[in-house]
Amino acid sequence: MSILLQLVIILILTKLGAHLSSVLNFPSVIGELLVGVIAGPAVLNILNGTTFVQYFSEIGVIVLMFIAGLEGDLSLLIKYWKPAMTVATLGVVFPTISAALLCALVFNFPWTTSIFIGLVLSATSVSISVQVLKEMGRMNTREGAIILGAAVADDIMCVILLGLCVAFFGSSGSSEQPVWLMISTKLLFFVIMLVLGKWFVPKFMSFFSKLNTSENEATGAVILCFGFAAIAVALGMSDVLGAYFAGIALSETKFKESLALKIEPIGYAIFIPVFFVSIGLNISFKGLQNDIIFIVSLIIIAIIGKQVGGALGAKVFHLSWNESNIVGAGMVSRGEMALVVANVALGAKLIDQNHYTAMIVVTVVTTIIAPLILKLFIQRAKKENEIVSNNINEVKI
Repeated sequence: MSILLQLVIILILTKLGAHLSSVLNFPSVIGELLVGVIAGPAVLNILNGTTFVQYFSEIGVIVLMFIAGLEGDLSLLIKYWKPAMTVATLGVVFPTISAALLCALVFNFPWTTSIFIGLVLSATSVSISVQVLKEMGRMNTREGAIILGAAVADDIMCVILLGLCVAFFGSSGSSEQPVWLMISTKLLFFVIMLVLGKWFVPKFMSFFSKLNTSENEATGAVILCFGFAAIAVALGMSDVLGAYFAGIALSETKFKESLALKIEPIGYAIFIPVFFVSIGLNISFKGLQNDIIFIVSLIIIAIIGKQVGGALGAKVFHLSWNESNIVGAGMVSRGEMALVVANVALGAKLIDQNHYTAMIVVTVVTTIIAPLILKLFIQRAKKENEIVSNNINEVKI
C-alpha cells in the first residue's frame, strides 16, 4: 500500500472514530486509538506500523506536546512544582515496587527482570492526557499544571533509574554511558532549556517575524519546536520534553495567541491523528494467550499504582479527592518512555522477546484506558462543583 493511501485511510478513519467517540460521550482520542487496534495487525490488518507511520507519529507527538506548552501557563507550573514533584515520586514508587514484587514473588522472575518490568510501569506519557484536558477545558487548572509538571519530573526520574539499573544489572557488553555522565547530561538539558527559553527564543522570534516572507512566525515556532526536540534527544531526554519546553518559552512571548491559531491546524489536521493510530498499531494478540494472566495483572497494577500514587501525592497538598483523582488519572497513560525502557531492558538481555511483547501490550492498553478514567473523574469533579454552587445560591436566596 502506498504511503499516500495509508495517510488517506488513517485520516478518514480517525475522524470517523473521533466523531463516534464524541457521540457516545467518550473522549475523541479513544476512537482514534481504537482505529489503530481495529485497522491494525490485531484485527483487520489494513494498516501496519511502517516507517512512514513511525515518522509521522513521532512528529505528531512532538507537535502535540509543543501545543500543550504553548497553551500552558508557566506561572502555574512554577506555583505547583512541589506537588508535581511529590506526585511524580509517588507515581514512580507505587507501580515500580508493586510490579517488581508481583513478578518476583508470584511469577518467579529473577529480581533483575522484575525491577526492570517495574521500571517500565513507572514511566508516564501525558500526551494522551493532554488531549483530554484540552477537550474538557482543564489545561490551565492546578490539576493540569500538576500533571504536566509531574510528567516532566517523572521523565527525569525514570531516565536516572534506568541508567542506574543498566549500570548495576545490564549485560557486561553494554555500551551505556556511565551513570554520572547520564545524570550530568540531564541536568545540562534543563540549563540549556532555561537559557534558550529566557533569552534566545524571544529574540529569535522577533527577528524571524520581520523577514519579508509568508508565515514567518509559524515557521519560526516550528523551527524552535523541532530544534528543542533535537537538543533533548542529543542529551538523552525525550524529544517531546524538548518540544514542550519550546512551547512554554513561546507562551511567555507576544506571539502566543497568533501561534496557537496557526500551529494547531498543522498538528490536528495530519500529524497528531497518525500518532494516535500508531499506538493501536502496536497491539498484536498472537502468542499472548500463555501470558494473559501476567498481562492482566500488570495492567491492573499499572493503572492502580499510578492512580493511587498520583492521587495521594496531590492530596498531601490539600487538593480535594476529586481533584486528586484527576491528577492520578492524568498520570496513568504510558507511552514513548515506557517503550524506551522496554527496549533498553531487551537490549541488556534482562527481558526476553515474549515479555517485551507483553510490556508493549500493557503500555498500549493502559494508554487506551487512561482517557476514560480521566474523563470520569473530571465529570465527577464538575458535578460536585455544580452541587456546591447550587447550595451556595440556595443559601443566598
